[in-house]
Amino acid sequence: MGKRRHAVVTGGASGLGFGCATHLRRLGFDVTLADIDRAASTRAIRGLTLIPGDGALRTQTLDLADPQSIAALAQALCDSGEPIDLLINNAGIYPPALRRVTADEQELSFAIGHLGHFRLTHALWPLLEDAPAARVVSISSLVQRHARINFDDLSWQHGYEPIRAYQQTKLACLLFARELQRRLALGGHRVTSYAAHPGVCRTHIGRNRPRNPRDSAWQRLATAALAAGLRYVGQSPEEGARSVIAVATTDEFPPGSFIGPRWLNESFGRPVLIAPGAAAADPAQAEKLWALSEELTGLRWDFLMRPKLGKMA
Repeated sequence: MGKRRHAVVTGGASGLGFGCATHLRRLGFDVTLADIDRAASTRAIRGLTLIPGDGALRTQTLDLADPQSIAALAQALCDSGEPIDLLINNAGIYPPALRRVTADEQELSFAIGHLGHFRLTHALWPLLEDAPAARVVSISSLVQRHARINFDDLSWQHGYEPIRAYQQTKLACLLFARELQRRLALGGHRVTSYAAHPGVCRTHIGRNRPRNPRDSAWQRLATAALAAGLRYVGQSPEEGARSVIAVATTDEFPPGSFIGPRWLNESFGRPVLIAPGAAAADPAQAEKLWALSEELTGLRWDFLMRPKLGKMA
């Protein structure tokens, strides 16, 4: 019997993350759910045990807006010594109606969806390198096509609009995946990077949208409508996860690919290669975002130019 593979899924306790975990359970992976909600993680593990599969199931608490939480998770996983064959950078939020920032003054959705995963991938790199051929899959969205990075004001101190902040974060996820793969290829690494999006998918992103007592009646109504809409409209999380699983577990698409559903403007259907929007296809923007992300996190990725190829099979 071959060695079991280990997958770490951020935001794995519900929604798309749980849909991914469901597939991975059936495929025999050991699965670690990294999620901010401990109670939801416990329920998710109970649900996964009902699905046929012999892989180990674990949970780790993770707040991607908190660098200390990221470091603690990475330390716990590194202490276990188990290589990571698959990292799915999935967790994210829909930005609150009123702008919210983290302790280091970064807009909350960008801090979680992009900077948090930038930090996490960096922290878990030794375990990714220790796997025979690890993959990093970053979750973007179909909204990336009309998004832009507000390089002059990444934290939206001026002109904050939730939808624009959400678009920026999802574009950043895609730019990170593409730039990571470019650097991996230059360094000759076995680790590879991909991006995927689920199309229109029923998730808890609306229900879990951060509220504020100062939200207006209109803002509270919009949040309730978002929660209701995403509860009933779109594919199931398991169906939405098909694009993620396609790049995570098959060789159908080359490294650096962006995969999403085929039909109705990428809303649903079988996974296919998706052409990135103009901003995502611009290598200069990817490099600029990478440099800014290093500056904001204080992290350097110089080790990408020093590949650790590991033992040959």
